[in-house]
Amino acid sequence: MLKKTHNIISLRKEWNEICSVNHQILPTQHYDYYRYLWMIFCWKNLLTHWNIVFYNIDDGNNRCIIPLAVNNKRKKIKGISYFGRLDYEDIISFSCEPSFIHQCLRVVLSQYMGYHIFVNNIYENGQLFCALKKHLSFDRNCVAIELPDSYEEYIDGLSKHQRQNIRTSYNRLQHDDIDIQLLTFDSSHHIPNHLWKLCLKIYERRGQESGNTLQLWWKRSQNAFSHILHNVEGHRIYVLMHKNTPIAYMAGMVKNNCFYVPRLSHELNYNKYSPGIVLICETVKVLIAEGIHTLDLMRGEEPYKLVMGGNIHKNYKLDNKVTAIL
Repeated sequence: MLKKTHNIISLRKEWNEICSVNHQILPTQHYDYYRYLWMIFCWKNLLTHWNIVFYNIDDGNNRCIIPLAVNNKRKKIKGISYFGRLDYEDIISFSCEPSFIHQCLRVVLSQYMGYHIFVNNIYENGQLFCALKKHLSFDRNCVAIELPDSYEEYIDGLSKHQRQNIRTSYNRLQHDDIDIQLLTFDSSHHIPNHLWKLCLKIYERRGQESGNTLQLWWKRSQNAFSHILHNVEGHRIYVLMHKNTPIAYMAGMVKNNCFYVPRLSHELNYNKYSPGIVLICETVKVLIAEGIHTLDLMRGEEPYKLVMGGNIHKNYKLDNKVTAIL
């Protein structure tokens, strides 16, 4: 049975049931994450020809939800990550069997013969990748840090040069009497609104965004991450503080002993202390103590990720005619 809807809210029960059964589904595919993306998308694209369509497939044994952005006028289909920040794109399915996923895609995409489909940010261990890998091409690199059993092991695993850089950062903090404290926030201990706004400003300044208060409010309202990273279930925020001032923060989601981090930023005025590097060190101490085995810094291969012990993994993309993949 195939059902089609433009309203994600009508799928809340089915979506959450699938995620509760299939633990391989990443937090970026959870219902609340997509609900925020859907809300922002609908607002941004109110007067365009793009529409988000959700296909709910039930064959009696397995269920699958496929979200797509469709432009019937231009005969194009895109993944949701094309319009909003979604580092790992995938579908939502009870079954991880590639033959079932491929059959679901055939049922849905057969309605769009003559269309062109583009889906990027396809996670290399995801369900879409397994079902469509022969049709995919490389998109971009991502980076994850595998954590050992102790912080000492983690530091010892870094290069001699990077260990010296870390010692230098801590020595500078101590020399200048910069006392730091790591604060942790999650679903049971929410970050105060004023502190979250300060963290957002750090990110905005790093991106050299400027404008008056109204313009900044508008940019935030159009950024799903401003809502997601301190609202969705399993979210976690680490803030490196000096007195009452945040100097660096990372925000993401925890699942299956992995901390997925789509956002890490630091205050530019504290550059001499490498606050982003110090934040990673302080956070790694906490993660290891909790038994979390991976710090996934997600999309992008910035040098700081690699020197802090990161390993590259890959995102892929689907860019083809629908008829070529059926």
